Amino acid sequence: MEKEKSKLFARESSGLVREISWLTAMFISMGFIAFYVLPVSFLSGLYVSPNGLALLAALLSWIVLLPHSFLWTKISQTYQRTAADYVFASRSLHPAIGVGVGLVFGISQMIFDAAIVYDSVGQLQVGFAALGVKYGGVYSSIASFLSSPVEILLVGAVTFTIVILLNIFAPKYVNSIMGGVTIIALVSYILTGALMTTVSPSVISLSGYTYSQIVSEASKATPLFSNVGLATIGLMVFTASFLPFVNGATSVAGEVKGGSKAFSRGVLMALVVSGILITYFIGMSLSSLGTKFFIGAGIAGASSLLNPTYDVVLATNNLPLDLFLVISSYFWYIAIMFAVALFVSRYFMAVAFDKALPTIVSYVSEKFHSPVVAHLIDEIITISSLVIITVTPLSSAFFYGMDTADAMALLFGFIIVVIASIVSVFRKDVQKLVGNQKLILALSIIDLIVLSIYAYYWFGFSTIYLGIVMNAETWALIASPFIAGIVIYYVMRQYRLSKEGIDINLTFKEIPPE
Repeated sequence: MEKEKSKLFARESSGLVREISWLTAMFISMGFIAFYVLPVSFLSGLYVSPNGLALLAALLSWIVLLPHSFLWTKISQTYQRTAADYVFASRSLHPAIGVGVGLVFGISQMIFDAAIVYDSVGQLQVGFAALGVKYGGVYSSIASFLSSPVEILLVGAVTFTIVILLNIFAPKYVNSIMGGVTIIALVSYILTGALMTTVSPSVISLSGYTYSQIVSEASKATPLFSNVGLATIGLMVFTASFLPFVNGATSVAGEVKGGSKAFSRGVLMALVVSGILITYFIGMSLSSLGTKFFIGAGIAGASSLLNPTYDVVLATNNLPLDLFLVISSYFWYIAIMFAVALFVSRYFMAVAFDKALPTIVSYVSEKFHSPVVAHLIDEIITISSLVIITVTPLSSAFFYGMDTADAMALLFGFIIVVIASIVSVFRKDVQKLVGNQKLILALSIIDLIVLSIYAYYWFGFSTIYLGIVMNAETWALIASPFIAGIVIYYVMRQYRLSKEGIDINLTFKEIPPE
């Protein structure tokens, strides 16, 4: 009887150590939200909806996602397991759908990580370009060096590889290292926002443009939406590439110590703190140069001026401070890399725990207590993606693929998990999310409406928000990880039945002992 029971219960404990504090969990979530890069994305998109209320859009962009964050807090509290939202979806809905969700989160974020690695070098380049304008000499040379595709690949690959190696061989210290990186990033972020108030119109001339020239370009902007309300929502949607990703702490829920309170702080507070900082940064930028300046810069294609680090370096006359601002802005991206490296590995591990992927993927080193194989998968795919982006003729085609990564996660990840939360309220054979079920149902419906509005804007105006044309090929690309997950589930189920005598469908009816 015991033997039969062990055969049916196929998923095992992860072997990972529960040593992530609520503060580290919050840092992971804040990094995964990638709020550091949101102001640049938001300011760059102002020309699309020049008649929108910019600051209100920045404020509302995270407030409307509070129900979303609340749900993921409840998921983390109820299913304190690796990749908790995957576990929840695979138990509340059909296992095949759950596996599709798990692969969507993992694959889409490896594509996203490649973009972050690439953009991180671009951030350094923009910073040193500003230093070159101010001080010339070696700084101009460094900016030129960082403009070369080979050097972008080299710097990016080395940085990301260090992050992966630390996660594999020094997981005990990763929490402290990531905490240090995050603190530097936060200090730099807050300081850069504050210093935006010192940027005067006169210093813009150092860039090769005059302030009046840039502002005059704003009149050429054609609003995508004539209605102010729709235009404001249109600005909010520029944040949807990042802010829904509140599941950084959820991905490592099996490793967080401190019980349910840790997730309230780690998931919900991450969105609140990030949202406040985003609104602060955008508010400081708009107060100094004005909305028309950023609209005009977008129309003129003056991408450097859309980056506050560039503007602040032009305005300050303190070389040590300028160097700190430029180099520490790179830490904004490194903090994201640490968060995504944890996130991706946990989703692949979780699916492998359920035997829906080869068992080797779930291997955890007994010596280092790290998911070695899952991290190596991340390393290989991310660096390969970076190679494609930087030094091959397929660069533009791959960027097309990256533009769909967030669409994958929104449509076949978050929306499906929210549907699972609605379904779970009415099912009696699954573990319900902790809390008042009527409240959970109401907030799930609100979240579904918010995410659906975002999806409508993304797909209805895809050339603006995703940079792609929605056609059969695009839809196939977006849906491919989800469909692959469904197919893999049935293939692995048949394989396990024939080779091991285990029906993995039965394991999805239980909560794993992690």
